[in-house]
Amino acid sequence: MTGIHTLNQIIADAASAPSAHNTQPWSPRMIGDGAAVELRVSRKRTLPASDPTGRDTLLGLGAWLEAFSVSAAAHGVDFEVEVLPALADPEAIVHARSDEPVLRIELREAGGGPGADSVDGAMNVRASVGAGVSATGTGTHSQGTAADTPGSGSAPAGGAEPVPSAGPDSDRQLLASRRTVRGDLAPAKGLVIELANALPAWLRLVPVDADDLRHFSALGTADTLREPAIARELAHWLRLHPSHPRYDVDGLNNKVLGVPALVSRLASAFTRKRRLREAAVRVVAPVGELWRRVLLEVPVSAAGEDAPAAAAAFVLVADTKLLDLGSGADATRVLNSPLGLSPERVLEAGQALMRLWLLASARGAAFSPASEIIDSSLAQGELRYRLGLSRRDVPLFITRVGVPKDPNPPRAPRR
Repeated sequence: MTGIHTLNQIIADAASAPSAHNTQPWSPRMIGDGAAVELRVSRKRTLPASDPTGRDTLLGLGAWLEAFSVSAAAHGVDFEVEVLPALADPEAIVHARSDEPVLRIELREAGGGPGADSVDGAMNVRASVGAGVSATGTGTHSQGTAADTPGSGSAPAGGAEPVPSAGPDSDRQLLASRRTVRGDLAPAKGLVIELANALPAWLRLVPVDADDLRHFSALGTADTLREPAIARELAHWLRLHPSHPRYDVDGLNNKVLGVPALVSRLASAFTRKRRLREAAVRVVAPVGELWRRVLLEVPVSAAGEDAPAAAAAFVLVADTKLLDLGSGADATRVLNSPLGLSPERVLEAGQALMRLWLLASARGAAFSPASEIIDSSLAQGELRYRLGLSRRDVPLFITRVGVPKDPNPPRAPRR
């Protein structure tokens, strides 16, 4: 049985995973004095207005599972993952109204015996949850080539200092070095190609031109802010001043967002006081509608050719043509679902996304997500047209990538 101290450390490491608006929607519970962990979706930590399909929540849970596996490998702990029926239940994933666990992780010692609480790099673990209902943590995580290894010590992108690696414990250190930035990023030539080589065959990275990204991001922001429920949701997760009671716990604070001190002080009351927030929503909605109409006048050309080696942004796309979705009504049901994929596959994509993030971290690079593009059906539609994506292509995540000019950008807080 895994020691309680070890398991607490693994769970703490897993909490460093990324999530939309830094909501941290996971709620792990130990079972049987460390024999297992059940993962639930934490109440009031989902985004039902801006994430009505549960895509962002599932990606976050997948990232949590991958971070769990990195730490488990460092601690010499092997495990099996069982996907439970609640993973496909919108009441659990979208609304977090169900207390049913979505995953069950059965733990055992890898190598066993006394001293299990010490770091043991001999056994490396990566759970890979695919189309089935369970998975075993028996894959390698830190062994292999530079293309598929987060902690490999090859040359970093853009000339930044690499994170040294000597095995799974160094991969665990990458969890603490993973960076999300909102500011400037220097180019990381060739990094998108390197990241693409680390993906399973059914996932691919599609480069996005920087000018296109700015346009689609503005359109997505305008389109979502005109929806009062989404505007309220965003304001709820903003912490613009240290006086906010959850400033150091979750959400996005002024330091992470790079908001100037004076602006954050003036705007913070609108995020903390309901009446002021409602007044702000009433103002933002018509402004968003006007902004959206102006942006719709900007012409968007059909799919063009971008140089992947020079790409500063990419979309993570699932190619359902390469997946076994069943036949007839079964395949139609999946393709016509709000996600366009099975929940298990989105969870697996979240694991893959976390591996990309850690690989970028090992190269000294960072991500700057633009989830507003995927959240807006309008912006996503124009993005699909620009990139030539078919109905069987499902965009899951979009981000800028590069080397941050600030070597130590602020990190989102953790609870």
